Amino acid sequence: MAEKLGNSPTVFRNFKRQKCRICGCEEKFNFHVPDEIWKKAVPAEHRNQVICLSCFDSFARKENIAYSEEITDLLFAGDKAAVEFEPKSAKDI
Repeated sequence: MAEKLGNSPTVFRNFKRQKCRICGCEEKFNFHVPDEIWKKAVPAEHRNQVICLSCFDSFARKENIAYSEEITDLLFAGDKAAVEFEPKSAKDI
């Protein structure tokens, strides 16, 4: 879905946003957590669906799942720019 260009800062072309199947928002933050964290936090009926970071956070809170240090990929896809983030620090609250 996203194409990295060159060796310069990461740039994405033709990125397609999806809608969260829980709240219906157009997802602007793509993220990845390990499967074991996803399975613990997300109810079984939603595990194969697109879920926004905010809804994932709500599920994790309800199940008391610590995930802040487990996010391995975080990408913001705006209307004008896309930015790939690298975690500098993280803390569960």
